[in-house]
Amino acid sequence: MPTRTQEIRSAATGRASLLLKSQLRDGVRRLLASFIVSAIGALTGCGGESQTSPEDFQRLSEQPARAVAEPDKDSEPVRLPDGSSPPTGETTDYADEEQPALPELQEVYRPSDSRPRHDDERAAELGIARYESKRLLLYTDIDPEVAETLPPLMDQAYDAWVDYFGPLPPDREGTEYQMTGYIMRDRDRFIAAGMLPEAAQGSLIHGVHRGSEFWMNEQQYDYYRRHLMIHEGTHCYTMAVPGVRPPIWYLEGIAELFGTHQMDRTGEAEFRVMPEDRSPYVGFGRIEMIRNAIDAGESRSVDGVVSLSDADFAESQEDPYAWSWAFCKFLDANPNYQDRFRTLAHNVVGREFYRILAEEFETDRRELDIEWELFSRSIEYGYDIERSAIAFLRGEPLPADSSIAVDVAADRGWTSSGVWLEAGRNYDIAAEGEVVLANEPEPWISQPNGVSIRYASGKPIGRVLGVVINTASRLDGTPAAPLEVLDIGANRALEPTRSGTLYLRVNDFWNELADNSGKYRITIHARP
Repeated sequence: MPTRTQEIRSAATGRASLLLKSQLRDGVRRLLASFIVSAIGALTGCGGESQTSPEDFQRLSEQPARAVAEPDKDSEPVRLPDGSSPPTGETTDYADEEQPALPELQEVYRPSDSRPRHDDERAAELGIARYESKRLLLYTDIDPEVAETLPPLMDQAYDAWVDYFGPLPPDREGTEYQMTGYIMRDRDRFIAAGMLPEAAQGSLIHGVHRGSEFWMNEQQYDYYRRHLMIHEGTHCYTMAVPGVRPPIWYLEGIAELFGTHQMDRTGEAEFRVMPEDRSPYVGFGRIEMIRNAIDAGESRSVDGVVSLSDADFAESQEDPYAWSWAFCKFLDANPNYQDRFRTLAHNVVGREFYRILAEEFETDRRELDIEWELFSRSIEYGYDIERSAIAFLRGEPLPADSSIAVDVAADRGWTSSGVWLEAGRNYDIAAEGEVVLANEPEPWISQPNGVSIRYASGKPIGRVLGVVINTASRLDGTPAAPLEVLDIGANRALEPTRSGTLYLRVNDFWNELADNSGKYRITIHARP
């Protein structure tokens, strides 16, 4: 006789099946069929998630949902990753058919607490101490003064997860959620204590998690020890309820996002921060990894990030984590995408996650490509993502021998000029005015040619820069060419090689926009 849990899961499968049939085209249906069964209870490390097989985000965004799915007589049968047919209720026949009434789902439970109980006296004899807070039971052989600070930090992280993802459902026993963590300086002690499963010993490089437990090696740096602990705890929280999982770039990126934190002297923590300086984040290194990749010509587009696979994360313990963190941080902080991205956090179990990706990010996908390209190419500590967000505004062509003027503020990123430049035509651009780029030790005043005693991105700070953006250039399906930043200064005669809207900015470091003030008046003139 099926249990209540089996009934709930069966009903959820049926409900998801109906949604799948009624909303998605055949290509997307075959894609999502592979997400029906998840690897519940499997031991998973940060480089080895296997709940889903991520597909190219471009494929999703280019196949919009339909109100009614049309049958495709020539389509191949849906198969799961192991080659078997979908569970009962998943059919490849999408002709008109009567659907059974959906059962009412009254309650959903998270799995009961099945963490092992350990012999604390035996552990103490082996040099393993126990520390406990409301949300973390910690066994470790590291310095006691360090160890005792970690459970309270995990309690703060738990509150941040609840605020971001929503609360976990209760278990049937009504117990408070708590995870068990093992931070190991000497693995042999934990093996002897029966605390390190054999399956984890070979896969544990930095950290690994299973259910409500995680294991991690002791780290050289205080910051990165905390970072990795929060990273693994985020996995435990987001995977506490069985179901269809998000792609690995999101699972690892969101864990990295929460792991990136700062603490004040009282121990109060802030999560999902943009590291403002290298020194407090020793061991993090994600920004350096991305900059090194950019310098080596190995940048990743949006498609390149969201197509990261399990194998990519298994192969490298560095670069995939850096790119997934940066992409999640960018989407989480940029006001153009923030609300949609945070909606994903409330759908980490189920297919709705994939629908949001396929539909909600489709209308402005080219804008996302552009902003991500500009951000990733110039990423640095303290990058002001909010002030750098682009208000996309398509320009209008200028009649011959006419001009238009626009103000460009020094404390913002790229600003639309309102002018559509046509490839092969000739334009004159002139800038005037003064801006203040800093106030310490005294105001740094700049004119449009810039202050040549300090450079950002290879150009004097304060100098007028431009870029030509065509948000429609991706519609033919071909990748857009990399954007070229134009050196304008006080005056420039310009004959653009591509058509598009001219965007302008006052050059400065992307982490030093907040203390800027003033604006330039920039005039664009179309020659006869």
